[in-house]
Amino acid sequence: MSDPVELSFVRTVKSRELLPEGVRVIAAVSGGSDSMALLHLLSSFGDHMGWDLSVLHIDHGMRPESSEEAEVVRRIAAENGLPFRLRKLSPPETGSVEDAFSRARQAIYEEEAGTEGLVAVGHTASDRAETVVMRLLEGSGPRGLSGMGFVGVGPVRRPLLGLTRGTLRDYLQRRGVDWLEDRSNLDTSLLRNKVRLELMPVLEEASPGCTERISSTAELLGSWRDYMDRELNALLPEREAGSDVRIVSRHAYREAHRALRLMVLWHLSGRPRKGLLEMEKTDRWLMSGKSGSHLLPGGESVVADGEELRFESPS
Repeated sequence: MSDPVELSFVRTVKSRELLPEGVRVIAAVSGGSDSMALLHLLSSFGDHMGWDLSVLHIDHGMRPESSEEAEVVRRIAAENGLPFRLRKLSPPETGSVEDAFSRARQAIYEEEAGTEGLVAVGHTASDRAETVVMRLLEGSGPRGLSGMGFVGVGPVRRPLLGLTRGTLRDYLQRRGVDWLEDRSNLDTSLLRNKVRLELMPVLEEASPGCTERISSTAELLGSWRDYMDRELNALLPEREAGSDVRIVSRHAYREAHRALRLMVLWHLSGRPRKGLLEMEKTDRWLMSGKSGSHLLPGGESVVADGEELRFESPS
């Protein structure tokens, strides 16, 4: 094994303990270059790692050719001697299609993985860098800028997060592996596609290698996010069973750093993308030592009474 992509893949999987030896691994394969690289790498080292490997394809039903793509992935799985599972989704009648599909995919991953399996997805360093740039354009803090991690929600694992899309496509070409092109990825009316196709090439031209560096910065911010989450949990206790109230010591709140105080208010407001000015106003009021109550952007109310702060959910 001398290929740098394969060396990076194996090093990542082992050093981060993403896919332990002998575990059941479900490869989520769309047929695009990232997921095809994922499948090829998993298949190449499956026997060595003792993985119980299978292929999962989710048909979102958004394009006429989606059923044909599902059959292509089914054929590729069969050529590799791997079990294949097809799951189909339907676009939601209302609300955000992206959010609905994201929740639906997560539910499928957890159902397919069960209690012992893991789901490998093909997100790359390019995906993470694009997400960071999008969050910068929208306005975000450490949580949004940290993007995705190698370990996702529940059974999700991202073993390609240290490799760029271009690097993986070069690898597939060296190995003679084809992939499918999703025409919807060319629609620059969508922000991610515009960032991917128009903005990232400009940034790379101005500063070659910036995609990997942006992705690495996101991982560093993720460490700070985890630290802040730990501090948040220490300051903000869970609600007791059957109660809509959380009680925080006013002294502990005053002693906390301003960034942590605002994070408490943001968390209790339902983590909105707007409302910072109102949370800053509430924080100044709480720090003043006055008594009374304030309403947070998400509907939660905070009642200050002596040395006790009571955060109450709306009924």
